[in-house]
Parts: sequence; C-alpha cells; structure tokens
Amino acid sequence: MASDSKRYTAGSVMVDSRFWKPGDEAAWNRTLLADVPVLVLSLLFLAAAAYHVLLYLRRRQEKGHLWFSLLSLCFAVNTFASSYWIYQITDRYDLAVRASDLTGHAAALFAIQFLWTFFSRPIPRLLRAYQLSHGVLALWIALWPGVRLVVASQTLRMLWLLPLLGMAAALVLREMWRGHVEARLIALGGLVLIAVESVEMAGRQLALPWSREVSLAPFGFAVVLVAMGGALSSRFRRVHDELDRLRLTLEDQVRERTAALQAAKEEALAASRAKSEFLANMSHEIRTPMNGVIGMTSLLLETPLTTVQKDYAETIQVSGEALLALINDILDFSKMESGKVEIERLPFSLAAVIAESLEMVKPLADRQGITLRQTIAAGTPEALAGDHARTRQVLVNLLGNAIKFTPQGEVCVALSARPLAEGRVEAHFAVSDTGIGIPAEELDRLFVAFQQLDGSLTRKHGGTGLGLAISKRLTELMGGTIWAESLAGQGSTFHFTIAGEAAEAPAIQPAVSGHADRGLADHHPLRILLAEDHPVNQHVMLGLLGHLGYLADLAGNGREVLAALQRRTYDLILMDVQMPEVDGLEATRRIRAELPAGSQPRIIAMTAHAPVQIGDLAAVLAATNRRGDPDSVAGEAVLEIPPDLLDRRSLDLLRSLSTPSGESLLGLSIQSYLTTSAADLSAVRELAEEGRWPEVGRTVHRLKGSSATLGAARVAAVCAAIEERARADQSQDLGILIAQLGREIERTQTALRLLSESTPAAE
Repeated sequence: MASDSKRYTAGSVMVDSRFWKPGDEAAWNRTLLADVPVLVLSLLFLAAAAYHVLLYLRRRQEKGHLWFSLLSLCFAVNTFASSYWIYQITDRYDLAVRASDLTGHAAALFAIQFLWTFFSRPIPRLLRAYQLSHGVLALWIALWPGVRLVVASQTLRMLWLLPLLGMAAALVLREMWRGHVEARLIALGGLVLIAVESVEMAGRQLALPWSREVSLAPFGFAVVLVAMGGALSSRFRRVHDELDRLRLTLEDQVRERTAALQAAKEEALAASRAKSEFLANMSHEIRTPMNGVIGMTSLLLETPLTTVQKDYAETIQVSGEALLALINDILDFSKMESGKVEIERLPFSLAAVIAESLEMVKPLADRQGITLRQTIAAGTPEALAGDHARTRQVLVNLLGNAIKFTPQGEVCVALSARPLAEGRVEAHFAVSDTGIGIPAEELDRLFVAFQQLDGSLTRKHGGTGLGLAISKRLTELMGGTIWAESLAGQGSTFHFTIAGEAAEAPAIQPAVSGHADRGLADHHPLRILLAEDHPVNQHVMLGLLGHLGYLADLAGNGREVLAALQRRTYDLILMDVQMPEVDGLEATRRIRAELPAGSQPRIIAMTAHAPVQIGDLAAVLAATNRRGDPDSVAGEAVLEIPPDLLDRRSLDLLRSLSTPSGESLLGLSIQSYLTTSAADLSAVRELAEEGRWPEVGRTVHRLKGSSATLGAARVAAVCAAIEERARADQSQDLGILIAQLGREIERTQTALRLLSESTPAAE
C-alpha cells in the first residue's frame, strides 16, 4: 500500500479512508463485496495446489506437480493477503503485509524451479543465485522486527522481480521459437502478466485513479498460473498419449522381438549342428589315417623283423597310439564343451572294469617296473547300472597318470561302495601311488583344462592337460565327483565316485587271444564281406583278415553291400558306419527288413573312433557261426541266447547319429521300440492262441528286425527261433518260446528305460 494515503485505525487495522470511516459498517461490507472476485481467485489457487499435490503423491517421479502445487499455494496466500478479506481473520496490518510480500518472493523461487522442469539441463549458477535471493528476501520479510521498512521496500523489491520476468520471457520465447507447444501457452500467460504488472506499476508511480481501488497483480498471476497449469497438463497429456501409443504397439514390438529371437535361436542351432557335423567329419578324417598307421604297424610286427626293425616298428606303434589318444582327448573335450556327450545306463561289472583298466596300463607299468594292485571292499555290489566305457576311461586316465609320475613302487586301485537314497549306490574308486606327489598349493589346478603343473620347456612328462578335465566332466555326468589328496614326495591318491542302481553282473564272454590266430580260418571258415570306402582302412582290414587266414569280399558303400547279398550268402559283414550313397546304418536296416531269417548275416559296425585290434577281430570271428549251422540266433533243438542283453556296438552306432533336425536317433529309437515291442508281443500272444502261425511268423519277423537294429540281441534271437518254427509248422515249442520272448522283452525294456533317462531327445 502507498504511504501517502490517509488511514484510520480500527483496532489495529489500518484501512484507506476512501473505503471506510469509523462506524461506517455498510461501507466496509461494500469493500469486502468488491474483493469477492479476489477471494474466489485465491480459493481457486488453493484448489489447484491441492489437486497437484494429489497428482504428485500418485506419481512421485513427476516433480513438476510438486513445484506447481507450491507455486499455486503461494499465489493463493498472496492473493488472499492482498485483499481486504485478510482482515476478517486478523486485524494486524503488518501480518497482512508480511504474508503478501513473503509469498510473492516464495512464488518467484518456486516459479523458477517449476519452469526448469521443462528443460533437460540443471539450473545455471547465476540463475540459482537469483532464485535463492528471493528466498533470502522472503526470510527477511518474515523475520525483520518492524513492518515500516518492509512497506518502504515494496517498490524496490517489485523491481527485483523484473529480471525473473525478463529471463522467463526470453526462455519461453526461445522454446516457443523451437516449436515447444507448452512454451507458447506459458509465453501467452507471461505477456499478460507483464502487461498487468506494467499497468500496476505505472498506476502506482503516476497515481492513476484505478490504482487505489483494485490491485491488478493477482489477476496477472492468475493468468500465468492458468497458462502454467495448461502447459503442465499438455505435457503430461503428450506423455500419456505416447504411453498409449507404446502400449498399442507393444504387442507388435514383442512379436517382432520374438521373431528375431527365434531367428537367432535357429541360427545358433544351425551353427551348433554345423559344429557337430564338423567335429564328426574331422573325427573321421583324422582318426582314419591314424588307424591305418596303427593297423599296418600291427601287421608289420607280425612279420619277421630284425631287432632294429622291430624297435622302429614298435616306436611307430607307440607314437601312433599316443597321437590317437591325444586326438581322442581333444575331440572328447570339444564334444563335452558343446554338450554332445551322452552317458548310458546299462549294468556292468565293477570288478571287470578294474581288471580291464589294469590290463590296459600293464605294459606301461611293466616297462617302469611298477607293481599294480587292486582291492575291493566287502559289501560292494558286483555290478552297477551305469556307463562301462566312460568309467573305464576315467580309471585308465588316473592309472596312466599314477604310473607316469611314479618312478618306483606301486599303484593300487581300491573300490568301495555306500548306499544312497531310493535304492541307488555310490561306487568309490581310489587310485593311489607312491610317486613324486603334488604340492598342496597346486591341487586346485589339477582339474582345469589345458593346465599342467609343470608347464616349462624342460618338463619331464608330456601331455595336453585335458585328461583330468575330461575325467572331471565325465564323473559329474555320471552323478559323481572327483578329487585328489597328495603330499609332495609322498605320493598321491585320486578319488572319483559314480552313482547308479545295483544290478546283476552281466555274463562275460571268454576272450580270444590274438597271438595264436594264424590258423583260425582253417578250423573256423567264414564267408566275410568287408564294407569300407576308405582305401587305407580297406588295406588295413584286408591285411588283418589275411593274417588270420581269411579272404573277404569288398564293398565300397551300402548299395554295393545290398548288391553283394543278392549274389551270395555271407556269415559276417564288417560294416563301416560312414559311407557314401548308402551308409552303414541304412544298409543294416534294409538287410534286417528284406532278407529272410536263414540268410541274415551277423553285422559288426566299424568306426574310425576305435581302431581295430587283431585280438578283438579274432574274438568277433571266433564268435560268428556259418549260416545254416546252429548259431547264436536259433538252433534246431536248443536255443542259444546271446550273453549280452543289449549289443553295445549297435547302441554306439545309434548314439553317434542324429536326425536332420538334430534329434538323437538313439533316444527316438528307444521310445519307438518301447511302444512297438509291447504291441507286437501282445499281437504274437493273441495270434498264437488262435493258431495262426504264419501271421505269428510275420509279426516276430518285424519285431526281430527292430530289435536287431536297436541292439536287443536276446529278443532278436528268440524272435528268430519263433519265426523259424512258425514257418516250419513246428508248434510244439512255440508256447515256451513265446513265454521266453515276454521275459526277454520285459528285461530289455527295463534296460532301455534306464538308458533313455541318460539319452536326451534333442542334441
């Protein structure tokens, strides 16, 4: 209020004499009535403050609502305090002045804070200082003892608001120039406020007639507040529109992303299949010449040689076997890295796996003068359902390391077992030596791939550092673990465990020595067909067969095998798995499906993964009978059942193959066989009860083919016997044979289910 007006005091209230004189209550009421629009305006400001406080409480990350609510509250108090309605609450003029001026400066402070929410950069230091100056002025107004100086400084403090108005105008105009929609609204309100404030200041300085009757400033602030509210609403409406657009397009984006992920998955699967095919091809291509080197060296050692020549040949053989072992380690580790290693679950003798492992390392131990011992604790089961080959691989690796690092003394294998939950058993193997030992600080590096305790160029013992890493992966896949205990200079003990169900020990076939086989063909003649496409392997196999006295016909692929069987009958086919045109697996399927029972040869799969040893070959030949003789398939009076429930060679063959989609052929074959064998057995029983023997023969012929393909040797043998008798109308033994077929199928299905649990359906 201007200080030159004449004022009267009613109590402590100071009122302009033109609006009210002492005792003139009617005039006072008219004054209050004239200020009703200002009162309504302050109430609207207060409502806006409350509304934006609620919005802020719902979305606390939107600070603009908080600053706008505080700004509205300041406008509400300032407008109310600038009207005569303030004297309905208090009769203190100084309090009204302080409330009006204090909230004016607070409004300036919050206005800067609110406006800056529209920018993506912090408030500049100079502007921050200006903002804080209004906070200081607000505190000065609240705390200064007398009100006279506060009233006297009103004009100067109003001028101090001009930089704020100029800065706000400049910023808003710049954003408006850039096309900012909200800036246009605030600019419009700002122009109105500037015009109103200019008129207000001019009226006070020039003592214009209307300047005493009504204050225009609240209405200017009201326009700015409405403009700010509109800008804020426009901003958040735009944000919500954008959210709606994103919500509407989210499904399309998810669909596109899903399609992209599916495409990436397909690419990854294709890359994985390509890697698997590459590993398989490289495995075959690398191992084939190595098998040729080892095989031809074996034949060379069987010929008359001088001492020097024999030493050279033995060196070649040892080096070839060492190189092949190195290749096998690298390829095995690659398969484990890509998750392609499968663990089978078939019964095997624990004592037998120790005996086989010791036999394999015995030549190395003999050369170093190392004694080999074994102990088996009481209560250890005879057999375990697990992976015989992988268990032997781990044990041989540990035995080889123990012998290599033991200059003198002994190496001992100890076997014990303990029961687990659900009828399972944990077999514990411990390989102890009296060698050089391992420092305690080096034990953590033992099972890390490509790590060797002595990595220097002068190290005494070679190796890739993969053996123990592979052993660790294998033991984990078999449900066990591996660890070591050692002291430097006092020897080491390596432990590993495997888990499985206790089982009956399978029958063990007598081994055939490879040292007295030169005359095998004389007393055991066979008609042999060799199916092999690689010239080196052809030469090796023909040489090994010739050493045993056999001559074999040669076929370069599966198509030539089928053609050869049309010309004559063979007792044995040595079938390579990988061949052009028609591979060994497809040729075997056709043979089992097309040839009659009496013409079915025994088929032995060959693969570059395992070099053929002359002793193993002699054992296979000795166990093969001529077609027409009482053999392992069916006899005239007594049925001879093969000792093994499942043929490991057939299983290994299926395990190495997959469908074009990457699914495991072994897993699919097992699931199919479990279904079809049960249905075929039921059909055989029904047909036998009705005496329909020709149909019985056809049904068991189909069951025999699928059983032979999967390696269910016992089922195939019983099927062959039933088929032969059914076709010859010899029904007197069929009831016994069908009952035996049921028992063999039940045993085989149990073994296959165990095997299926460890065979993934997809690679």
